[in-house]
Amino acid sequence: MTSPLTEHILYSENQLHIESCSIESIATKTNTPFYCYSKAQILTNIQRCKTAFNPHGIDIHYAMKANSNISILKLIAEQGLGVDLVSSGELLRAQAAGIPEKSMIFSGVGKTSTELTLAIAAGVGQFNVESVEELELLATLATPHTGAICAALRVNPDVAVDTHKNITTGRKGNKFGIPIEQALSLYQRYADHPWIKLSGLAMHIGSQIQSAAPYCQAIDKLMALVEKLEEEDFSIDSLDLGGGFGVDYGEGASLDLASVAQEIAHSTAGFKGRIIIEPGRSLLASAGVLVSRITYIKEAQPNPFLILDAAMNDLMRPALYQASHPIVPTNTDNDSCMRHYDVVGPICESTDTFARNYPLSESLKAGGLVAFLCTGAYGSVMSSTYNSRSILPELLVSGTETQIIRKEITQVQLIKYEQ
Repeated sequence: MTSPLTEHILYSENQLHIESCSIESIATKTNTPFYCYSKAQILTNIQRCKTAFNPHGIDIHYAMKANSNISILKLIAEQGLGVDLVSSGELLRAQAAGIPEKSMIFSGVGKTSTELTLAIAAGVGQFNVESVEELELLATLATPHTGAICAALRVNPDVAVDTHKNITTGRKGNKFGIPIEQALSLYQRYADHPWIKLSGLAMHIGSQIQSAAPYCQAIDKLMALVEKLEEEDFSIDSLDLGGGFGVDYGEGASLDLASVAQEIAHSTAGFKGRIIIEPGRSLLASAGVLVSRITYIKEAQPNPFLILDAAMNDLMRPALYQASHPIVPTNTDNDSCMRHYDVVGPICESTDTFARNYPLSESLKAGGLVAFLCTGAYGSVMSSTYNSRSILPELLVSGTETQIIRKEITQVQLIKYEQ
């Protein structure tokens, strides 16, 4: 595994820095473990995405589930991006960050009546409908007082992608979307509804995809459906193509955004409506680190255990997806010889293991610091309080300035909710 350091997260004089702040200096003021993000790296990632997609007239909506911290959402808003949200909680967060409701797309397979009512009242710009039943519910909630509700059918293109089975979303048997062959009948059924404007199609085929080929295959199916609907005099105003663009977690592979933008533009040539993508991971992953302190180095066979104060409740991806994150020391002064470790956390689960047989410096000692790279997306947002552990603080670095953007939430505070 390589170490995908970035322009703004890198070593300077053997010290790991986020922008102009060393990790070790931050850790003198903040209890470990903690998440830390580079503002400059987030902005760099957003600009790369804009550079790839904007020339083709493709709208960018950030997938909030990747990281929904309010301070980060404010950066998203300042950059003029819309958002894709999947819960009423994400709707409230987007509103708190100042994102216009018309720039919100509400996705998700299990939207409740309460959530739909809240989103309708807020004036959310588009609803990506995922089932016949959801469309029926949305129609009952639409009234003259709500005005026209813009809806798109999320169809399941049944396209195979080379990714982990737990993050495929566009195959037959996945819970997401409507079978593509049902789309025409639903358009026919709701053609004359006074308050439902059904005029879009949406898809999402999976996450951490490293090739443009499955997008092209799925888009071809979507474009064939557009042609079929237009032959029946239905107007399709928008195509939401989802996200899932793969990033480099140390294997040296990622999806080139410019290439996929060109492929999308080519595959949708002739379509006159709005084209939308929903990146999340590709905007945030490389901008974050999880910093952890070594509690013990426990001698064992075949490898010593590097026992950290971070655990699977703080970073779920290795346990949930067997995912790998590069682990690096924050200080490389004495890294001449390497040793292989099993890197684990303190939780009472064998799945609380971040890496097996992982090469790190033999000079590591208890009390030292390591950082998990590429944890800006699906890191803090997926964390829990399992084993009655605290929810970690989050920090944002800008140049030489470090700001706490979420305080640690302790068990002392949480216990008060149970009294």
